[in-house]
Amino acid sequence: MVTLRPKSKIEAPRIFSAALFALFLLASPGHAQEQVERSFATALVRDILTAVHHGNRTGNYTVLRDYAARDFGAANTATQLAARFTELRNSGLDMLPVLVVEPKILQAQIAAGNNQMRLTGYFPTLPQHFSFDLVFLQDGGRWRMLDISVGNFDPIDAPEPTPQVEEQPTETEESDN
Repeated sequence: MVTLRPKSKIEAPRIFSAALFALFLLASPGHAQEQVERSFATALVRDILTAVHHGNRTGNYTVLRDYAARDFGAANTATQLAARFTELRNSGLDMLPVLVVEPKILQAQIAAGNNQMRLTGYFPTLPQHFSFDLVFLQDGGRWRMLDISVGNFDPIDAPEPTPQVEEQPTETEESDN
């Protein structure tokens, strides 16, 4: 998983492992923050992940850096981004399916003050799912990426429902009838 964070005052908890991600999947929303319209959230996620995909294919992350918020660009050179995305790039993960597969958005909220938005979720692609945790900053009437964490993980299977076993009457119960 790749996690990038500019040097700023913004602190957002990260999802570091599939186990934590699984717990997050089961958690219910607990904050009363403004919700983001689903199609808009999906478009923003796809927009950023397309830039990551192009960077992974070319090894050139200048578009991702220049497309993001000023604080992100100031904290991350193209060379630093290339180094941080090395593992994801070398994994050979094809990110193109994120353009056509519907994401499972687990969190899409605008923070108080309406100047920060966080989008967290995953794309249920196979053989591995692709997770994202993105923070955006309202800048000049446009949402610009401020923080990114992306990675892939094995699909999490929902637990099978426990079968209900009907009790068979015992011989004593049958003879009483």
